[in-house]
Amino acid sequence: MKTRITFLTLLSLFFIQNTFAQQDTINLRELPFYIDPVKRMPDVDLKDKKEGTFITGLPRVEFDPIRGFGAGGNLNVFWNGDKDDPFFDYTPYRHRLNAEFFVFENGRVRYAFNYDAPYIFDSPWRLRADAVYWEDPDAQYWGIGRNTLNRLSFADKSGGTVGPNRTFRRIDDYEDNLATAIPQQDGTFRTDFHYNQIIQREQLYNLLGERVLMGGKMRIMFGYEALFTQFESYGGRIADEAFTVDGQEVEARNNPTLVDIQQQDGTWDRFNLTGFGDDRWKFTSMLAWAFIYDTRDFEPDPSQGAFLQYSHEWSVPELGSDFSFNKFMLQGQYFKTLKKWKDGKRRITFAGMASLGHIWGSQINFIEMYDLSSQAEAGGILVLGGERSLRGFREARMLAPTVGLMNLEMRTRLYDFKLLNQEFVLGLTPFFDAGTVWEGLDQIRLNGFRGSGGIGGRIGWNQSTVMRLDYARSREGSQVFFGFGHIF
Repeated sequence: MKTRITFLTLLSLFFIQNTFAQQDTINLRELPFYIDPVKRMPDVDLKDKKEGTFITGLPRVEFDPIRGFGAGGNLNVFWNGDKDDPFFDYTPYRHRLNAEFFVFENGRVRYAFNYDAPYIFDSPWRLRADAVYWEDPDAQYWGIGRNTLNRLSFADKSGGTVGPNRTFRRIDDYEDNLATAIPQQDGTFRTDFHYNQIIQREQLYNLLGERVLMGGKMRIMFGYEALFTQFESYGGRIADEAFTVDGQEVEARNNPTLVDIQQQDGTWDRFNLTGFGDDRWKFTSMLAWAFIYDTRDFEPDPSQGAFLQYSHEWSVPELGSDFSFNKFMLQGQYFKTLKKWKDGKRRITFAGMASLGHIWGSQINFIEMYDLSSQAEAGGILVLGGERSLRGFREARMLAPTVGLMNLEMRTRLYDFKLLNQEFVLGLTPFFDAGTVWEGLDQIRLNGFRGSGGIGGRIGWNQSTVMRLDYARSREGSQVFFGFGHIF
């Protein structure tokens, strides 16, 4: 079954904690500048907020039918300060350093380091920095354009020969058909095992600054991103796997893949796409800015408030870039606690998000179409499909210059407890995702949306760390994801 499955989540490991005297009242030390009371954490969360420095971490062992077994983990170091800190009531942390490492059997690797410091040096400024490297021998490519909304289809190979096109309801059946090896007149075999896959290598470096206004409810962000990318096709290469109709594994050479075909049939020219092919690393030099209105009471796990954002990314040769394009995203989020029990810790919170993104330009790095916005607060949103967009569809399953996405969740916190002096909260989150793509802003129509639903488990750890396990189903199959943080 070709779905990503989490086999083992091994809970925790490390913590370092400074000990401070307990205080029953909240410190009222004067802030160096005005922050609106709406940004203050709820009293029930403040009561359990940890002081000092501590670490949360989680090793993970996973299995992915495409990429094989994988192992790695996440490590977060938090500096919370103490209750005498004037910002203690208003920030999830003063500093956070996140490190992530993962390696899969097929050679997929990812290293990431992220730093975040709200109100750095007790100023109205926030600083974020990212350094990420990943390599994926089996990255997904399902095509570009409105037609990616259609059901999967391919030449039927069930009889051991190449027949007419067949429509597949389930992605497992579609991929089994691709892997079928067809004998050639010279005695060799041909397959389409890698038809929807490419080899991807990326390095990303991000530096972002934010200035708060209106008592913290308004933020202006600006920053710089340096992205180095390299891609290769599997067309003509020996496939990793190929099977005859009777299930016998054979050595087979891959036919031209979808990315090869769409570079030749005019699809890429129609969308001004480039960035694929030779051995040279391509450089995307990009400036970014955003305007954010934010009334959420606690960023990592809000119970009330709204979040509105316009973000823009701009890349031109004058910045040293190999590309020339613009990309923007409009996003709105809303949070409302519908039910709260007497202790205040158990609650049911509605969370909703709607996003619209568009990219245009004369030379677009095609991988930028995969990302609704890399400047989104929680990180880039891969579209459409995967763990942070349409969770029931394969990653990057639907793709076009203009993307619409909606996520609805009912975040239910059910039980809290302490373990090794750490605070934990358990919860369940039913969810529904919907989205569609268009080939331009003038093509937007309120039809063609694809949806998927599911349910997830949540573990809140010392408030600022949220662990997420989601199971989702769509018309094409099911998937399981494990990750850190809410998807928004």
